[in-house]
Amino acid sequence: MSQVNGWWPVALSHELRNAPLARQLFGLPLVLFRGEGGDVAALPDRCPHRFAPLSAGKVRDGQIECPYHGWRFAADGRCTRVPGTKLATCSKPLLDSWHSCEADGLVWVSLGPERPQTPPTAPAPQQQDLDTFWMTDQVQCSLQDAAENFLDGFHTHFVHAGWIRHDRQRQKLSVRVRALADGVEAVYSEEGKQSGLISRWFEGERGVSMGRFRLPGLAEIEYRDARGGLNLLVSAWMTPDGDGQVRLFARIATTRGVLPGLLKRLVLRRLFRVILRQDRQILERVSANRVRFHTTPATPLDGPQDLLGPSIRQLLEHGQPLVFAERELEIWL
Repeated sequence: MSQVNGWWPVALSHELRNAPLARQLFGLPLVLFRGEGGDVAALPDRCPHRFAPLSAGKVRDGQIECPYHGWRFAADGRCTRVPGTKLATCSKPLLDSWHSCEADGLVWVSLGPERPQTPPTAPAPQQQDLDTFWMTDQVQCSLQDAAENFLDGFHTHFVHAGWIRHDRQRQKLSVRVRALADGVEAVYSEEGKQSGLISRWFEGERGVSMGRFRLPGLAEIEYRDARGGLNLLVSAWMTPDGDGQVRLFARIATTRGVLPGLLKRLVLRRLFRVILRQDRQILERVSANRVRFHTTPATPLDGPQDLLGPSIRQLLEHGQPLVFAERELEIWL
């Protein structure tokens, strides 16, 4: 994948406190910890002495201590202490130190040799009075499948029947598909409330909605009312974990209203857990079926309803902006 050297989110910032955290990025085991001054550090999750996992150790004075023999390492990978010896601080790192930073409530890591530019954070909504919360998940599937699933409205009638839409209650609406500087976007108009419970319970008047994908792995769904006010914004950062898994970090933002944020978060979290579980089940079935038919060509058959999938696939394969004329069509969703 051409984006392997860019920034990828690996954890929520609040998950990384006084203890080390084990993560994987493109199959590489990492240990995350807070170095001196509280800055994020990322090292390979192994002690070079006897290969014990550093994530099972402790953080002491901004350095990570191996649980086996107590060797201690600074954020740059230098060994600073070997208990039982008079070893001075190593002049050269014994471990690679990967680029890391924090932005948008996430911890980011890059495996490239050069430090990339600013992470591709989600732009702040125009309406600032928002209730927000995070949800995380892991799915056995590819980044391509996860991103397309998140932005595909046509599966909701079946995978989420009754929760989001019903197959027998479709609406005719217009959609514009256009290229972005770093991705692709579909803008839906002339859609009323969706027929599922979530829209009927929590959404007011529907104006326009958007689904967009931005490199390297950010997918967003945005609903706005007829006056342009935000109803819902779900920003999902997706990271290839390793072993065919994708780690999901989803930030859900809704307009602050009469209902207390804590109560709304409790209700919405339960509803979104149902949706995430349903998506995880179908995605993992698709992944398992690909393994069963591993001798069959894996190129998917695209249909006219696949508004963003082919573009997402092209973006991930080439890592470059798309070039195509904006198109508008009518669909039954």
